[in-house]
Amino acid sequence: MEKIEISKLFKDSGMQTTLRRATFDRLQIRPQVNYRGRTQDEVFFQKQDGANVEFEVVRRMDFEPEGVFEITAVYTVRRVLNDEFVGQDIDYRELLRTLTANDFNMLCGNVFSSMSLIISQLTLASNGVPMVSPPVYCGIAAKAE
Repeated sequence: MEKIEISKLFKDSGMQTTLRRATFDRLQIRPQVNYRGRTQDEVFFQKQDGANVEFEVVRRMDFEPEGVFEITAVYTVRRVLNDEFVGQDIDYRELLRTLTANDFNMLCGNVFSSMSLIISQLTLASNGVPMVSPPVYCGIAAKAE
């Protein structure tokens, strides 16, 4: 399959984002332990219904070693295909594997900014200090090294 440019695949006006869930689990903080924060973004194809295509966008934040908090924000992004692509057999799972960070930002619009905002609000309410996560797609940064 020839790579399709995200900017040409979907209509600009046909984007809808919905917060599905946000979870915040406060964990124990051990004295004398240095914690390293991790952020992981993933985008999954959910379904296609005619010209509408739905993706799930997940941001997870946690710490290594385990402690402080774990937080997850999940959004649904619904896009509308440009007319020329309606009815074509497009493997969206494979397409997602080929995208760059800029492509994900274009695909998901401002959902990463919304995730950053909700995470900072939840962490502010929990301990009085907002944790600001990247307002753009940051990929999978939580892999074990």
